[in-house]
Amino acid sequence: MHYLLLIGAMLWFSFLVPLKVTLATAISLAVITALIRHIAHSMSGVAVSFGDAVKAIGNSFIFLVVAAFTLLSFLKGSGVTHISGLPGLAVFGAFLAAYVLGFQVSLRLSFGTSSVIALASTAASTGAFFLSRSIL
Repeated sequence: MHYLLLIGAMLWFSFLVPLKVTLATAISLAVITALIRHIAHSMSGVAVSFGDAVKAIGNSFIFLVVAAFTLLSFLKGSGVTHISGLPGLAVFGAFLAAYVLGFQVSLRLSFGTSSVIALASTAASTGAFFLSRSIL
């Protein structure tokens, strides 16, 4: 089922954006997936398949979206319009925990290994975004 959703999302995405952006996104996804596989294997000794790594990325994103929508619902219901200081750090921590939880649940790894994978994939995706933005 995950594969059908991924194929559908890529088709939908490719119809909405130019071909260069679609190719840059697909290449970035492949590189980040390879990075996740390498880090998971080197840190835990567990061989992670390409499909499991893609599912882990998808599940991490889903957990992150759920956390964001929960925060937005809280902000709308409470009337809070600005978050800064310690509450801002708590929100950042909650988003990071949701992202790490996606890797931990999908790859069945420890929290520490999942944290390293989440931080490395975040750095790689940010780098890929800025690189593709400068090229395109």
